[in-house]
This record gives sequence, structure tokens and C-alpha cells, in this order.
Amino acid sequence: EIGELKLVGAGHHGHMISLYCKSLADSRSTKGGSNSSGKQLAIVGDLMRSISLVEYLPKHQVIEELARDYNANFCTSIEMLTDNIYLGSENFANLFVLRHNVEAPSEEARVRLDTIGEYHLGEMINTMKLGSLVMPSGAGGNSSAKADTKSKPDKSSLEGNTIEVAIGSQTLFGTVDGTIGSILGLGGSTFAFLGCLQRAIFAIVRPVGDLSHERHRHYEADGRVRPSRGFIDGDLIESFLDLNRPTMERIVKWMNDDGRWRIRDDGSGLSGQSQQNLMDTDESEANDFTAQTSLSVEDVLTAVEEISMLH
Repeated sequence: EIGELKLVGAGHHGHMISLYCKSLADSRSTKGGSNSSGKQLAIVGDLMRSISLVEYLPKHQVIEELARDYNANFCTSIEMLTDNIYLGSENFANLFVLRHNVEAPSEEARVRLDTIGEYHLGEMINTMKLGSLVMPSGAGGNSSAKADTKSKPDKSSLEGNTIEVAIGSQTLFGTVDGTIGSILGLGGSTFAFLGCLQRAIFAIVRPVGDLSHERHRHYEADGRVRPSRGFIDGDLIESFLDLNRPTMERIVKWMNDDGRWRIRDDGSGLSGQSQQNLMDTDESEANDFTAQTSLSVEDVLTAVEEISMLH
């Protein structure tokens, strides 16, 4: 007897080789989910056509495409951080972040996913999952093992000379080389502080063999080379803990002279942006870093140690 295959539910066409589909619907609780609009959204990772955003319409039982990334990224893994921020990896060992600008004035902009983050990891990722390697804790932002990407993290602020680190989404990844890594979403002020520290380390610390660490992190694919943006190199930041005291003092002096650690950064190197911060929750508080005039070595050490404990 030959059985009959029947289509159950809705489908969507227009992809080449769709290998991944992610949604936040299964990770939301009935109390304060991450989608205030009530839409049933998902992202689809295509091996040739990058990431597209689709919505399921229960009333009509159809799946409609809302927006897509028109770059030719050969996706190896994807993750949906919030309803409008998406993380992806591709076959040239790069990471990229896309944003759906739902408030764009034109229809042309609303159907296009904007690239707001690019980073060369150096290893090909083949799996991603929301979560953390540490137990949930009430200290240092949102440390939930099941990252609730809608809940508001603790405020990035200064209490005396203590810099608090605000964390949003938390994502784990695995690579084909066996590496397990963690990607943390940062609040705007936290991103600005760590970005300034990263630039100071580039400027002060001489790399091994005089090879440029900054150049190594450039996004490179199909002959396209672009500087890394929207990401902070966590391993480089934590290397601050291994430096000698005089080098630490030079780095902190460079940060104070630069001054950009005080601003709120949206992930692209600019302050005062109205758009949502890269991989961040809905943080809209005013910048609190202006209250302090200068950093000390102890301030930076405390912040870096707190970051190192989050994974």
C-alpha cells in the first residue's frame, strides 16, 4: 500500500537552500514576552541568500516575508536575539548582525535588513543557541541562562568610581574546530566603555610579531574587506588583567585623554542614536557616564573582572 503525503500547515517559497529557522516564540513566557506587537516572527537562514524575516498570519494560515538581507552571505548558523536584531555566521568565518528597521519611513527600507555589525571570528560556527555558561545571578545585569531578550538589563551607571556592566542577550556558539564561545549583548554605555578600552589596548600594547590584531578582526569575504564594527573582542579586553601595572596606567591614561568612554554608543561608533543598540534590549536611559571626569586603573580592573565572570 502506497501512502499519501499531505501538506500540513503553511509554507513559504523563494529560498535556495534553507537550513535554519529560528524564532523567539518558544522562549517567551506569558508574562512579559519579547514581542509587544503580538506578531509571530521567525528568521530563515539560507545557505546562499543570507537571512530573511518572515511572519506567520494565523488568520489566513500563510507565512509572509517581511524583509531580507540582500547580501550574499552563505549562512552556517543564525540566532534571533530580539524581534528586530539577528545574529548570523557565514562560511568565511565571519559574524554579522542584522537589524529590521520597522520604523523606516519608506517601504523600500522596511523590506531590507540593515547590517549593523561585522566581525571576523576566525573559526566557522555551525551552531548557536540563546543561553549562558554561568548560573543565573542577580549581579551584573541580566545573567539569565535562558536569555529573555525583552527584559530590561540593569542600568549602566556609576556609583562612586564603580562601573556597572549592563548585559542584554546572551548567546552560545560552537565551531567546527570544537570551540565553545559566548556572545553578550551590551548596553550602549557599556559598549562605549569597552570600545574605548579596546582602542587603547590597540594603541598601547605591542602585538606579537607586530601583527595587527585590529586588522585580523576585519570582516573579509569574497574579496570584500571592511573594518570590524559593532563588536568588542572579549579575549582582548580580558588580556588587560594580565598586563603589568605601568602598562595598565598608560592604557587608562589613553582612555581618559580619548574621552569617548563617556558616551552612549549604538554599536557603530556614534553617540546619541535613536535606533536600537546592537544586540541590546530596549535601553533608553540617558548617559550616566558624564558624571565622572576620569577613570582609575581600579575602575577598569573591576569592570573587566565583572565581564570575565559572565561566561
